[in-house]
Amino acid sequence: MPTVFKRITTLICLALFALAPFRAATAQQGQRLNLIRDAEIESTVRTFTIPIWKAAGLDPNGVEIMLVQDGSLNAFVAGGQRIFINTGLIMRTERPNQLIGVMAHESGHIAGGHLARMHEELRSLSTLQILETLLAGGAMAGGALGGAASGGAAGHGGGTARPMAPGSLMSFLKYTQTQESAADQAAISYLQRTGQSPKGTVEFLRYMQREEKLAINRRDPYLTTHPLTPERIAAFEQAADRSPYKDTPDTPQFLNLHQRMVAKLYGFVAPEAAMQRYSEADRSLPARYARAIALYRKGNLGSALLTIDGLLKEHPNDPYFHELRGQMLYENGRAAESLASYRKAVQLAPAAAIIKIDFARALLDVNNPDNDREAVRNLEHAMQQESGSFELWRLMASGYSKLNNPGMTSLARAEMASLRGQRSEAQTHAEAASRQLQAGTPAWQRAQDLKAYINSRPRK
Repeated sequence: MPTVFKRITTLICLALFALAPFRAATAQQGQRLNLIRDAEIESTVRTFTIPIWKAAGLDPNGVEIMLVQDGSLNAFVAGGQRIFINTGLIMRTERPNQLIGVMAHESGHIAGGHLARMHEELRSLSTLQILETLLAGGAMAGGALGGAASGGAAGHGGGTARPMAPGSLMSFLKYTQTQESAADQAAISYLQRTGQSPKGTVEFLRYMQREEKLAINRRDPYLTTHPLTPERIAAFEQAADRSPYKDTPDTPQFLNLHQRMVAKLYGFVAPEAAMQRYSEADRSLPARYARAIALYRKGNLGSALLTIDGLLKEHPNDPYFHELRGQMLYENGRAAESLASYRKAVQLAPAAAIIKIDFARALLDVNNPDNDREAVRNLEHAMQQESGSFELWRLMASGYSKLNNPGMTSLARAEMASLRGQRSEAQTHAEAASRQLQAGTPAWQRAQDLKAYINSRPRK
């Protein structure tokens, strides 16, 4: 999973979806979960959810999908229109309609303005700062942090956002059953408007109910305020009985996308389980995809390449297979060999900014001036979608430095510091960029805008 499962930052789970996690949570600092990126999975979730967002009156371009590498069953909304969803929840869905029901509920929280009580300071922070603020605050709701991930965060330098006052943070974390019910009713409405069945949500709620009963002695404190009540399940059952779309099946396209997504997650998150779940006897595309990833994750690069090459022979224009091949080679110290695969992936999926960032990383590692220029070009294109990516600006700074462009290097470093909440450092680099860049150019204007933004932020 290209860029996927690269450690980005740490976070504390803040659950809004009342299908609450079933493992007991402990509010301890130092426990970490990974926020991960993957072009294919994010695209799949968005494809499933865009009709829901439109039905909810939300601009699909304004909603962000955040993947959390955690095995617990959880999804939540934070920081405005950001929906966080655990990999464990996705992997447990058996068909697209179940996941769509979860996303419809989360979209109901956004459309219903249920984050209106959030502190204005937190609303204005970047995703990275939100996560660090929550971590620094040492508070958690519905966490189920089961198994802290090892290792640090990529690009995770010094400095953290100042935590909110405990009272403000707890106010942010508390959501009432009334809001949960409202989000459920909104979800039912969105499913109706988009011609989709509520049955998938019923199925998943019942699955969650069984898990809750199994964990009765390890009851998550979050369930005291967000219980999985029979009334909520009944509401979806009644909606399903009334719906003319009750028996509407998942489309073949959605089923294919869902199967690939789940297989990919198994391969990356649980390679041993993937090898058991997707046996050699299973020659389906998702099964071979999962095995290719699992083999690579287990260190068997030769077999992994043979498997992905077999898939590419049958599907030469699949960008995500090329992307995976590039990642396999790059992460095994073969950056130069990975370039052809990454370049093909970028050509086949020109709108996938995440792939461009990975391609740029590999290009910069080869240490060739032509590659450095190509890397910067790809990063400049990716910036249109990923301007809030710390990793993008880190690579930008590296690329411009290699090209001996001090003005753009300073600007990139200013962006990095701003994303990390390092106001003084951001100001210093933005001032340097203003002096080094030609006045009136777009880059110079960006430096002015950044300085103005920094100066407009309330001092802590």
